[in-house]
Order: sequence, then structure tokens, then C-alpha cells
Amino acid sequence: MLELLFPSGGIEVAQAPVAESWADYAVSLKLREQRLKFRVEFMNLSSDVRLWEWAEAPESLPERDGCEWRVLAAPFFSPARQERLRASGISFFDLAGNAWLAHAAVHVDRRGFPNPFGEERSSRDPYSDKASLVLRSLISSGPGRGVRAIAQEVGLSPGWVSKVVQELERRGYVARRPEGLALQHGEELLEEWVVSYRRRSNQVRSYSVAASSAQGVMDALRGSLGDLDQQCALAGHAGASLVARHAEFDVVDVYVRDAADAEVVANAAGAREVDRGANLHISVPYYRVSAFFGRRHVEGLPVVSDLQLYLDLYDYPRRGREQAEYLLEHRLRGELEAAARA
Repeated sequence: MLELLFPSGGIEVAQAPVAESWADYAVSLKLREQRLKFRVEFMNLSSDVRLWEWAEAPESLPERDGCEWRVLAAPFFSPARQERLRASGISFFDLAGNAWLAHAAVHVDRRGFPNPFGEERSSRDPYSDKASLVLRSLISSGPGRGVRAIAQEVGLSPGWVSKVVQELERRGYVARRPEGLALQHGEELLEEWVVSYRRRSNQVRSYSVAASSAQGVMDALRGSLGDLDQQCALAGHAGASLVARHAEFDVVDVYVRDAADAEVVANAAGAREVDRGANLHISVPYYRVSAFFGRRHVEGLPVVSDLQLYLDLYDYPRRGREQAEYLLEHRLRGELEAAARA
């Protein structure tokens, strides 16, 4: 690829010195009477976290052997990643032919070349229902545990959990330390998770309860669920109102484990199914298993975890983003920070 970018330049490429763990190749480039030396780091990027890590400390690494310049390379950079790298002043090229190399007498800007490798598919989607149990465990259950402890907690095989952890490591969200696994870049992970979660959908049924407010609906549920509360949990604004209330709301969201439970819960609360004017939504969540991980009782009602509340509220149509950000600030950020202190 360097020969394509510099067809008339004398290029010499060698493995970077072992001491330079941050670089893969040492390059010497002759342009007319000038010779430039630079280092190339080649990365198989699977998440933006790797770019952010690289961009945070481009000047902190020592110059060696006349090295004047650092360049990032990858099989392919998406247009969004290319734009971010340009904005950060980071030189790069990919194997598709896109490049932005700016240093001293050099300026190369090539863009618009499509990905010749197709979309990269991970062996494990860490945001799928079952796989997300690993992340939920890392976030909520304290630092310093290994694969086997997580597998035991979430009821999955150690081999399966290990593959999910490897994918999270590859994306830059998990680090292995002597004390155990630790979360990294928690808020960036949430951003990526929210994007993935937008593609999921719940099975929602709408009901009306004879109550003048959402609080009245919650009171009706509190007094009627009894043993049924093992099959359900408050979500959305209603759940958030019990742990970090910020926004007003007029519809109560409840998750149930399967469709049959929806009718049972509705009957217990004296609700009738309606096409409009609902003040109670009962849903079978896309995350049929993991949505109930971390479920707890607050003021006599079952509530999904802070993490699940955040995922549901982030794109909720009425004041959801506002409530999600408040929840992050007052509860979830502390959990993320604790999970990173393994």
C-alpha cells in the first residue's frame, strides 16, 4: 500500500525494534533529497475505543532512531473513523486505499474507497441476550473475578463466557489483571451498546388501569402482584422513578418473562387491554433472559437493573434521554467505575 501511496519514493520497510511495543513497522521514505522515517502501527480495529486510546497519547511515546512520525494502519477505516482521525491530526492509511498522511513535506489525502473485505462479523455479539449477561455481571457484581466465577453467576459454561470475554478484550472493554477481569471505557461501551440495542424490539401490549396517575398504576401493581412479582419487573420511567427519579411520566412499563404472564399481571392489576389511552405497557423484552439480571425490589415493587433502565430510557420518546443521563450521573457511573477497579 505504501508503494501505491508513494510510487516515486524510495521506501524501505522493516519490523520495528522489539523495544517499541507500540509500533509494528519502521519505514524509511525518500522523497527527492529528503528522507523521512516513521513508524506504523497496524490494528484490526473492532471498536472506536482502540482509536480513542491511540489518539489520547500520540505525543507521549519517545522518538527513536530518528523517528519523526507515527502512522496508524488497518484493513479498513469507515468514513466516520477517517473523519475522526483527520480531525485529531492522526495520519493513517488502510488496505482499501484510503489515506491521510500529513507531515512536513508530505500531504496525501485519498478517500472514498469502499471496504473490500465486507463487514466484519464477530464470533460473539457481546450485546446479544445471553452474551450480555457477561457484561452485566462485570458491571454489577464487583471487581476482581475471573471467567469461572462469572460463568457460575450467570449460569453459562466457562468456555462460552471465555469467548465473550475474548471478544470484549478485542474491542478494548475488558482487561485481564492479576486480581481478575476489569471493565474499561465503560461509558464508551454504553454508547456502543445503545446503538446495538436500537435494533432490538420488545413485544408490547397496552392496557388501561382505573387510576388517575402513573403513581396510582404503580400502587395498583404493588397491591396485587403477590407471587406474580417473580415473573415481572418495572422498567422505563416507572422503574427509574424508584431509584433515581428525575422526569415526570404518565405510562408505567412492566417487563414479563413470557406472553402468558402479561395477561396474568394485567388481570391481577384490574387492567383492560386498549388500543389508545394506555397507562400501562406490559412487554416481553427482547432480552428475555438478561433483562431480569440484577432485578431487585424497591418500595415493594420489582425493578430491572440500573443498566437495563438506562438502555430502555436512552431512546424513550418522552424525556427518556434526560432520565437516562440523570441515572448515569447519579447511579450507573459509580457502578462502571467500581467495575474498572479490579
